[in-house]
Amino acid sequence: MYAAVGSYIIQAWRLLQLRVEHHPPYWMAGLVATALYLNFFTHHFIGDYRWYLAAAALGLYARAQVVFRPHRIDRRMPLSLALVLIGFFIWLAENIGTFFGLWAYPHQLGAWAAVHVTKWSAWSLLVLMGFTIVTNLKHIKATVHVPA
Repeated sequence: MYAAVGSYIIQAWRLLQLRVEHHPPYWMAGLVATALYLNFFTHHFIGDYRWYLAAAALGLYARAQVVFRPHRIDRRMPLSLALVLIGFFIWLAENIGTFFGLWAYPHQLGAWAAVHVTKWSAWSLLVLMGFTIVTNLKHIKATVHVPA
């Protein structure tokens, strides 16, 4: 599923002519994304620091804006809002998929039940990690000169 999120980000970037204003330093964004990634695995053994890391990410990206062009007119949105909305729609799609039996979580085996709302935050943070990877790769690509 993570590959689908990354593919979505790359396609949205291309199709909507996305650009980011007031992006935080790349090393800081990479550090927060790495900490989030590690927390997805380590929260089973040590504490779950998702909310602390989410607060750090919100502070880091507080000024960041995404500018996109759906149809000849530039639109802008706070990056944090975009991440929360994308996470919500993935969570919604997950609920639709489980409702129609495409897959089921253990708590849905007897009868369908909604996917827990905490998955929304997990998806939003996963999108942030994917966005950070794509942004850093685009930054690196812009600084590399390839002779013709």
